[in-house]
Amino acid sequence: MPSKPYKQRTEAEQWDIDRPRIHALKNKAMSVQQGFDADNYRDIISDISKGRTDSSKDLKPNERRELINRLSILAGEKQSTPPFKKGGRGGFDKRDYPHRPKNMDKSGQSRDDQLGKIEALLTVGKKSWHYADGIAKRVCKTDKVQWVKTGELYKIIAALTYQAKREGWDLSGAK
Repeated sequence: MPSKPYKQRTEAEQWDIDRPRIHALKNKAMSVQQGFDADNYRDIISDISKGRTDSSKDLKPNERRELINRLSILAGEKQSTPPFKKGGRGGFDKRDYPHRPKNMDKSGQSRDDQLGKIEALLTVGKKSWHYADGIAKRVCKTDKVQWVKTGELYKIIAALTYQAKREGWDLSGAK
């Protein structure tokens, strides 16, 4: 028996699912966070939409997910984990690093080594993967590091190394 193809939700259907969650989280954040009011809520929406709107109804689906994530952190439902945990050796788990490319863990490839080098430079400089994505956009004309061709990853490494020298990052362990 053939399986039914996956039916993707329309924007209206997704809004019907997201709306109660957004409003519940907004009310919970208002009760938990002292000083959080409707103006702060509108500011968050405006920040997420880059000033395009201040209403959650006008947000795009990915912007709505970002709003739900931020409100759940404010409401105390999610712990916002910093990318760098304190506690010395062993306190940092690679999987906790935000927005880490999923294609990094394939071993036996020079791509893995280059992505590891990029991750190490980002860690030393206390930068996020979004920072590397910005470099990839400028240098390689690709939106994300994980989409950059293996032969062009050296450009991102070079840009991060120059930035390290400019900002004085400690690269004593670098080869």
